[in-house]
Amino acid sequence: MIVVVGAGASGLLASILLAKKGYKVVVLEKDKKLAKKLRATGNGKCNITNKNINLAHFHSNTPQYIKDFILSYEEIEKVFLEIGIPFVSLEDNRVFPFNKEANSVADILIYEAKRLGVNIINECEVLDIKKGFVVDTTKGIFRAKILILATGHKASKGSDSGVEFARNLGHTVYEPYPSLVQLISSEDFAKCSGVKIKAKLSLYSNKELIKQTKGDLLFTNYGISGLSVLDISVGIAKRLDEYEYVEIIADFFDDCSKERLKKLINSLKSSRHIEIALRGILPSKLVPLVLQKANIDKKYMDKLTNKDINKLIYVLKNFSIEIVGTKDFENAEVVSGGVALDEIGSNMQSKFVKGLYFLGEMIDIDGDRGGYNLHFAWSSAIKISSLQLK
Repeated sequence: MIVVVGAGASGLLASILLAKKGYKVVVLEKDKKLAKKLRATGNGKCNITNKNINLAHFHSNTPQYIKDFILSYEEIEKVFLEIGIPFVSLEDNRVFPFNKEANSVADILIYEAKRLGVNIINECEVLDIKKGFVVDTTKGIFRAKILILATGHKASKGSDSGVEFARNLGHTVYEPYPSLVQLISSEDFAKCSGVKIKAKLSLYSNKELIKQTKGDLLFTNYGISGLSVLDISVGIAKRLDEYEYVEIIADFFDDCSKERLKKLINSLKSSRHIEIALRGILPSKLVPLVLQKANIDKKYMDKLTNKDINKLIYVLKNFSIEIVGTKDFENAEVVSGGVALDEIGSNMQSKFVKGLYFLGEMIDIDGDRGGYNLHFAWSSAIKISSLQLK
């Protein structure tokens, strides 16, 4: 018998593919509702994968091994078509189920598993796992020839129990950190909380440029959020834990040269109050903060000197935000860290314990926003199902 711990994305798909091959499969899930995280992904639309499967979109403490665990987009699409879930792709290469409904993906996977004879037992928490695969749970003891751990990780109210079981079975586990997560700043943004603006963001760590993104920047009472912030947040928690100085520079006028921006500001130079005039080019709540950072205390536009305007332009294109932390695992979309890749074969089997397999987020691979994390979950499930398990 094969026991799968976790009825999430990778666990459900693996159970389906193994049942198709004639194996007796039992899935143990601690929650009452199955596939909770999958149902919420993509704001309920399920960003199921991405057509641009470039290894640069995946991250690990041992990145040289990532290539062994990632399948092509075409391989993922083929499996889902066989299950009855056709895809639709957007211009930015993000891929969704045709009806863009995450609940449907979860329901179809559960239906297909049960149709093939998979025994899914919910509200069944695993308490202990002993070598020889004696699985002690709140609903009794299960004995398995093959044990597949697909428990996920701490992100979005998830559990790290599978990671701890892996550690107890002799595996190295890299420290987990929140990823694709909102950022906490030392700056006081209370007065401009809720302001959203398009910006180019540049991440600097110890003054070295690490990454750049473009998109919405949302100011909050704790720091910053928005899709571009989630994109740039990868790896920040670890850098902060290692006492690096982390700063984000926002360019509010990325598509506007300094010369053009100077002409724009000069066109506003009238007898108007400066805070009123600048509302023509900035969200009103952001204006006082920009003036403060530029160290401009003049009240009227026509009193600005050329030096004042240059300082204003600099801040508008180099708005500095010191980052001192991230929101916690509950707010993170994914977790970085997990079971070490060099201790897992490309067939997802433990190199230490024969018959023990790992799937999905509990492994030390995390992806960028845009369907990459689900892509890895599906890849790991398909890789294990291709084996002739004994």
